Amino acid sequence: MAESQAKTSAQGFTKKQSSMITLGSVLLIFFIAASGMSLGFIQGPMLEKINAIDMFSLITTISTVALCIMTPIGGRLVDIYGVRKVILYGGALCLITNLILPFASNKFLFLIVRFLMSLGMGAFVTAPYLMAPMVVAPKDVPKIMGYLTISLAVGSLAGSYFSNILSANGMLTIGVLWPAIFLVASMALCLPNLPQQPKSATVKLDVKGVILLSLTLIFICIPLTFAPSMGFGNPMIWGGLVLGIICLVLFIMVEKKVSSPLIPMYLFKNKEYTMLLVITFLSVFYMTAMNSYLPQAMRQITHTEESVIGIFQLPRTIVQLILPSFIGIWLTKNIAKRTATSLSITGICLGVCFTFLVWFGVHMPVWFVIVCITLTGIADSFRAVSTTPAAQQLLTKADIGIGTSLVGFAISLSNVISACVDGFAWDSLRLAHEGIGGLTEGADTIFLIAAVTGYLTFILAFFVYRVMVNKRNKAAEK
Repeated sequence: MAESQAKTSAQGFTKKQSSMITLGSVLLIFFIAASGMSLGFIQGPMLEKINAIDMFSLITTISTVALCIMTPIGGRLVDIYGVRKVILYGGALCLITNLILPFASNKFLFLIVRFLMSLGMGAFVTAPYLMAPMVVAPKDVPKIMGYLTISLAVGSLAGSYFSNILSANGMLTIGVLWPAIFLVASMALCLPNLPQQPKSATVKLDVKGVILLSLTLIFICIPLTFAPSMGFGNPMIWGGLVLGIICLVLFIMVEKKVSSPLIPMYLFKNKEYTMLLVITFLSVFYMTAMNSYLPQAMRQITHTEESVIGIFQLPRTIVQLILPSFIGIWLTKNIAKRTATSLSITGICLGVCFTFLVWFGVHMPVWFVIVCITLTGIADSFRAVSTTPAAQQLLTKADIGIGTSLVGFAISLSNVISACVDGFAWDSLRLAHEGIGGLTEGADTIFLIAAVTGYLTFILAFFVYRVMVNKRNKAAEK
């Protein structure tokens, strides 16, 4: 009897099943990161190859919005069908479209395939974070989050590094396809070891909510994408934004009334959980600035070599390989209280990093940029390991799927909004002032936005969230 219990994890899985699912989760995160970074680098050359480079912004926006929309839907589908089916069907859609994408011969087919691939990925993008509490005891969840954070860092580096090499050597097809190996491996490890879950009799998919959320994001994000080129005073731009706001209001009204909402509004009555989402949103707002516009600034303003741009995030990645495991162990002693400290450190690191980069110019040394970006590795390590376990502590079992996915949704939404805001700042200033001057103003403005969101992260984490946690802890002691 004792021997049998020793072979079983705290959540009813055998140790072998727990290990296989954990490894599968790590590989799934690796695929998500590597595929995203590879496509970020290779999509441009692929569109040039089929004479569709003019659709780059539209395709990027639509695919990002699709991923964002599908994140909360994926969480709700987990509540309805279970994580196994979501990984099976979402993974199958993502894999098939991944295999088709390199062979899309015209821009409309490329757009459709890219859109479907993002939908498939969005369905399971938070699945690894949902599987962690399934296979380990709650106190060990931060350790698993540490492993996932490391995998995310390695996948991002591998995606950017290999895509640069493959693109330079004309092997675009391989550049798109190679991450799919890790998706197949993850599915092979997870699916046989995850339990079959019957369809929920109480939770239904809120179709009205899905439609209204989709329209909200489309009507807001696409006009912001084209505002710099069409002019912010264009009636079509304002018309789209107004329609987006109307759809948002309707979405909130519908979600309050339906019995099984896509995003349960009652979750936001928990002020601590809501504050975690807000802080998460702000703490990843910088990513567009770092991943998209900093490399562009290095190319066009300081004329840095491509080989250097390809590895300027290497020290950041090394930090993310080492630090998360230690943070995970440290967090297990008091997740809620130390999450506040973690997020405060995140905000300070981001604020300091981008404050220095606000003075980006033609004489900015590469080593200084690398040092600044390394601070974001520290910030991301503290943020990624702490937020999901802290959020899950505040959720009931019935809401664990959608509640965890809303953390991922906050990240996806932040990426969508930051892409629109940063794109508007970059294009507006670049077009308003020709040459290096306009490019520099655009880059400095984007870095200023990133610095402000970093300091806001610190302020909310230290002066608001920390107070909430302390208040809850004192109430629990009584």
